[in-house]
Amino acid sequence: MQKVAQTTFDDSTNLISEIVEDFNQSGKHVSGHQLFHDPMTGIHRCFDWKVAQQKHVAIDCPASEESHEGPKETLKIRREDVMQHPAAARQAAQAEQKSLRVKPKGPVQSPSTTSNKEVGLVLPVDLRAGQRVSGRLVEDPERFTGQPELMVIRVTLPMESVGDASQLSGWTFELKDSEPQPADGTISIVFPAAAGPVEFTLRQAGDPAIAVSGKVQVPKTALAKVPVPTSDGAAALCFKRNLCVVTGRFNGDSQKTFAAFDSVPANIVAETETTAFVDVPAFMNLGPATLIVAARTHIEAMMMVIGDIALAPDREATQSGQDVGSVLHVDGVQELSDGQWHYGVFPPSNLERARALVPGFSPAKAIEQERERREKQEKQDGMKKKDDKKEESAGMVLVVVKNATPDVASMRGAKQQSFVFHLTPESFARGEFKYNLAIDGLQAGTYVLKAVAVPFLAPVKAQEFEAASPASRNWILSLRLTWRARR
Repeated sequence: MQKVAQTTFDDSTNLISEIVEDFNQSGKHVSGHQLFHDPMTGIHRCFDWKVAQQKHVAIDCPASEESHEGPKETLKIRREDVMQHPAAARQAAQAEQKSLRVKPKGPVQSPSTTSNKEVGLVLPVDLRAGQRVSGRLVEDPERFTGQPELMVIRVTLPMESVGDASQLSGWTFELKDSEPQPADGTISIVFPAAAGPVEFTLRQAGDPAIAVSGKVQVPKTALAKVPVPTSDGAAALCFKRNLCVVTGRFNGDSQKTFAAFDSVPANIVAETETTAFVDVPAFMNLGPATLIVAARTHIEAMMMVIGDIALAPDREATQSGQDVGSVLHVDGVQELSDGQWHYGVFPPSNLERARALVPGFSPAKAIEQERERREKQEKQDGMKKKDDKKEESAGMVLVVVKNATPDVASMRGAKQQSFVFHLTPESFARGEFKYNLAIDGLQAGTYVLKAVAVPFLAPVKAQEFEAASPASRNWILSLRLTWRARR
């Protein structure tokens, strides 16, 4: 027997094809296979050599160690879980609160120095006269920039290298005619009726003479009525270190709202009377999770999926003429159930986010084009038409990788130094989606890549559990108080 094998890759070392052919001593083709891979979609096509027909015939690709088929049905939410998870989250919050109060004993610290640090006040864009909203001061304002439903007001603080003034807990947030609020917790505000700039002050708690001012621009649309959500729910897929949007009936004061993913407490970065923006913790496990939000006298529970998008590495020093590489990973999405893959635009601002990345982007058109291309290819391959309802109604995940330093390095094969991926259920048939990026150094420096994922999926509806008894109401209150103290 003679075996002939050929493997091809693109310029960035992504697999394109694998062809293996076996011949007997007389030179007859007796066995073999062909595998073709589209790196931009992650979809594989497989063919097996049929001796009787003397040709390659399309087959379903064999499973690999990484192959994965998502669940057919979404996991059910049980009341006992809804009650147990927040209790565990409360214990975690109490333990963290206790650890923050303990100050380690150590040698006398060196004299402090002062340096400027940029922080950001994150607030909902939907500011309305006389309506309470909540926001937060964050030390990484760049992470929240580009969210259409949020505004980020950047302020530079003179922060000391040691002591309380070296962190936000050593500062207060002040608004005219309002009580000072701790700068490291929820900022709860009721804006005046008149549109225009509203000034706030960040003041050092240990030395009130040290203060920095900023302004919030209240839009003219502030007098419009708040639209009431048609249903309570959340995004079906949320990524770690990103925000998960929840619609429902809230207070606008996130001090009175508690959120957790399973037993992991989560910060509410901003809140209005109809929407909460929940920060997904970086240490969350990937896959199905129950998002629990307790507000007023009721608890909302939503079964969703935690995903992750990462570049490894996302930045690195390079020299002129040097070739380096990075790998894009999109993981956890394969855990979406058939029902959670349904197409939708939630929150509505996802369309604006996508068009800021890809001008003129139409998710419905992109999905239809991908489906037509796939069906045409399957017909050419001789595959039978799949009776797959998930594929017919499925949404997509838009992933964009941009080179933030085109003067330092160039992403090989990228259009205008961007890669755009339209990922569907088939993109995750073998587990996580991966794409190798080849980077050519143009000059000495550090290249920086940024990856953004925008899902186009229908929201998952919330199951509501009433806290009818006084004991249950006290339980929700204790969650809020513990979480408020933690923050």
